[in-house]
Amino acid sequence: MKNYMIAILSALIALPTLAAAPALQDIKEEDFNKITKEFAANFVHTTVTPPNSLGALFGFEVGIIGGVTRAKNIETISKSISSSSNLKYLPHAGIMGQVTIPFGISFEGSFFPEKKFGDVTINSMSMAAKWNLTDSILPIPFIDIATRFHFGSGEVSYATSDSVSDVPVNSKVSVESSSYGVNASVGANLLLFRPYIGAGYVWTDNTMKVNASSGTIFDTSFTSSKEAKKKHSGSHLFAGGQLSILLLKLGVEYSKVIDVTKYSMKLSLAF
Repeated sequence: MKNYMIAILSALIALPTLAAAPALQDIKEEDFNKITKEFAANFVHTTVTPPNSLGALFGFEVGIIGGVTRAKNIETISKSISSSSNLKYLPHAGIMGQVTIPFGISFEGSFFPEKKFGDVTINSMSMAAKWNLTDSILPIPFIDIATRFHFGSGEVSYATSDSVSDVPVNSKVSVESSSYGVNASVGANLLLFRPYIGAGYVWTDNTMKVNASSGTIFDTSFTSSKEAKKKHSGSHLFAGGQLSILLLKLGVEYSKVIDVTKYSMKLSLAF
């Protein structure tokens, strides 16, 4: 089952990734801030789950998630360096799971093992604790309200080329991001379909670096180092819906993470 899910995830994530690695060089501070913000948003936690728990006592869900984050700044910067660059979206995916225990408490997470697609390598993980208030202290008919605390991390790395970067061939650029945040969501319990909306706040910590014996991808007016760091924080708004067909769950979610647009989907089984 795990290998089957990884195979599906690999197919989902490979399509946008195989277009090309981003063409980035001589990165100024302003551009660095924009680039890291889009990578950060891409790895912020989601399992495309509504606020309801999976049962009054216990429940279990397992499936796959996948989606893309709009990378309009990375696209603009890459095209200014190489007109053939065609990276419009950053992909994200994972094996997702959710477990509910008494008092409306659920634990959820996603994991994507390190996989290489052409010159690009990706890995990510995230976890969250969710408390459904309407299962415990605030019962409201046909409405679910929940709070969530989450954290996660992810990394994208790619091989560089001397045609688009001032570093030797066979060097590697990597972008690492970690995040944590809180949010609250409210949803309607319509039996087969559960729409929901939510809002929260996220904090991210990001590092971009090049592994090379000489040269750098950064403009020297910004830094002469081979790596740079940036923290981002901001609002996290999201809306989605989940369709239930017996044990099968189909979910979609739109989110705005620190002003970056993100789309996600889910296919799972719940017991």
